[in-house]
Amino acid sequence: MITKIKQRLNLLKNIFILALIYLACSDEKNQDSEDPILNTSFSFLQDVNKLYFSVTVGSVYQGNALDGVVVLWYGVNLGSQTDTISLNDFGTNGDIIMNDNIFSRKISNNSPNLKNDLTDVTGRVYMEYIATFGSEHVTLRDSVLIGNIIPRIESVIADTVIQRPSDATVSLHLIKAQVFDADGLNNIKWVGFTSYHVEGDSMMNSGSPIYLHDDGSEIILYEPNITSGDSAKGDGLYSFRIPVYGTGFEDPNFQTKTGTFKWRFKAQDKANDYSNMVEHEIVIQ
Repeated sequence: MITKIKQRLNLLKNIFILALIYLACSDEKNQDSEDPILNTSFSFLQDVNKLYFSVTVGSVYQGNALDGVVVLWYGVNLGSQTDTISLNDFGTNGDIIMNDNIFSRKISNNSPNLKNDLTDVTGRVYMEYIATFGSEHVTLRDSVLIGNIIPRIESVIADTVIQRPSDATVSLHLIKAQVFDADGLNNIKWVGFTSYHVEGDSMMNSGSPIYLHDDGSEIILYEPNITSGDSAKGDGLYSFRIPVYGTGFEDPNFQTKTGTFKWRFKAQDKANDYSNMVEHEIVIQ
């Protein structure tokens, strides 16, 4: 009998301890915060051209519950008219986990409603986080150095159909790619493209890039005197004249395959970051 009473008392004791732990954890999120804004974060997601904001905010401040969180976005100029961007803790629109007190937002950098986009700019960006607790507004200013900006291929100029010569001659076809880098054209390491043969399901040139040049045709690329065909050095317009061999050549090393090709252009900068890929389709007959 005494043993059973002791067992019941121990059980009640354990239940009481668990209840205290649960209440402590439940109250932790709702306790008054001395410094309600913590752990700010900003990223420029260049591969998808989006801006990401995140901040941790307490649920209660000076006895008032949290009503909302916004960020005033200045871009690169503190004197600019700000964008007011609402952050959320709903697990949507860039927020990862709902109700974890981390308020986030992912927004397109080229949104028509965004005044301070980061197109073609570099340097430091500025923002101000504002948390509203009833009539109280708590603010925290922040700035971030966005670092290297990836290069961008603005356009590709190339034929869409090439007819091979009908004899043992070689025709040269000019390819151009206009490239921009906010960090300066001298930051571009190389520009080139890979060539995928659709019908053969294979890569040309062993899958290695075919390089374009911004050299003003000053360099002979292959004999006897073939240059890139580039018209002006250092203007960001990269060029290359691709040889197409006629049907009269019998040597397999001097034969151009026919069919559909997907040329996939990329640029790399000196920070070893890549541009987004631009694809051009061409048919060689």
